[in-house]
Amino acid sequence: MNATKKLIALCVSMFTMFTFTLNASPLKCNFTSADISTTPDEHVMLAGFAARTELSNGIHLQLRTSCLTISDGNEKVCIISNDLMEVSPALADEIRDSISARSGLAKERILMHNIHSHSAPRMGGVAAQPGGSNYEYRIRSSETIISNAVKCITSESDYKPFHLEIAEGSAYINYNRCETAGPVDRTLYAAKIVTAEGKPICAFYNYACHPVSMGPESLLLSSDYSGVARGIISKMWGCEVFQLTGAAGNMDPVGGSQKKEHAEVIGTQLAEILSSLKFKKVKRDNVLKFATGKAELPYLIDNITVDAIKAHADEISGIKTDFPSFSSDVRRWEAEILGRLEKGPIKNTLDFNLSAVNIDGVIFFFTQGEPFCEYQMDVRKAFPSEMIFFAGYTNGQNSYLPSEHAYQFRKGYEYEIEQMHIYIKSPYPLSPRMPEVYRKGIINTINKVK
Repeated sequence: MNATKKLIALCVSMFTMFTFTLNASPLKCNFTSADISTTPDEHVMLAGFAARTELSNGIHLQLRTSCLTISDGNEKVCIISNDLMEVSPALADEIRDSISARSGLAKERILMHNIHSHSAPRMGGVAAQPGGSNYEYRIRSSETIISNAVKCITSESDYKPFHLEIAEGSAYINYNRCETAGPVDRTLYAAKIVTAEGKPICAFYNYACHPVSMGPESLLLSSDYSGVARGIISKMWGCEVFQLTGAAGNMDPVGGSQKKEHAEVIGTQLAEILSSLKFKKVKRDNVLKFATGKAELPYLIDNITVDAIKAHADEISGIKTDFPSFSSDVRRWEAEILGRLEKGPIKNTLDFNLSAVNIDGVIFFFTQGEPFCEYQMDVRKAFPSEMIFFAGYTNGQNSYLPSEHAYQFRKGYEYEIEQMHIYIKSPYPLSPRMPEVYRKGIINTINKVK
């Protein structure tokens, strides 16, 4: 009797396993891209450098928006990468709301990353308002990003089964822009999305370096070194390639900011390194996990009050910085924050939205803001058996995120620690306790998809 029961149990177990295999849907994906460049006769204010005061006068490289949507048959995750510097959290929400409304995909599953090129048009500020040089561009490019993503999400007949191929290397084209001997992360990750027949659908790489090899003297529209590298490597790999910029808050290209020739040099060097990477195929387990998280970053004071804002403005308005108008900038900041306080209390934390995606065991982490490289170094040490792609500048750019080291060292990091809040209109500087809170938020979010 016991033998009969065991045989029945074994048969049931085998049937269950077989049924699960039959029902398991293979992961599928769709990829689309579109041009978000200016027109040849359009002149816009380029982003990223306060020293740049003139409008653009030409195009070095076209700008693209790329969209990759992954589906397990039930749920989808949409990853967008734009050749822009940054968009505000408010504009990011507006774009993602539109994509969600037109595609039916939940907003939280739409991750919009910007590579952070400082030679892309400004998407905010006076220039992007009605009557400004960038207004028409902001409207047009936003609609292109939206329509491209909607097409990618909803074109069911274009989804194809795929597998991942991944590679890891090092690229010595960056340095710590704040401190001569400061922390540097030169890790380079790459991934290919490949069909069952072995044909690449798209590819992307993850590296921590500001796309600022073209500096304020350049007035050319460009995706900087990233676009140069992608143009070369796309031909080699036989598919479109996009960038996920890593924790690049304190990482600049070697040689600093120059003109287009420097972008060509840095981009070519990066392409040579990418071309030498050895890819390995990831086992297809049909795993797609998605999770969100939040890091509530504390300010230097616990309560934002009228007296505290006035005292802080008085304290810092006379200091010398790299910004000639800093004193008047402080008073404008003071007026804005006091205006907010008139409408009600201000929360005593700066909230950062985080997301993580697990695709067949490879983890992709996305964060708002501009984290320092130490965060991606620390998280990869915390998960030594996982390959973790780390992408900043996602779903809105709202702050630099200095590391614990930066708070301890301080010299060279004055802007990020003591002055940045004036320009992002944050109600107060972040606390030195912030790095640990942010790090825990990252760890907790990634643990949800392991």
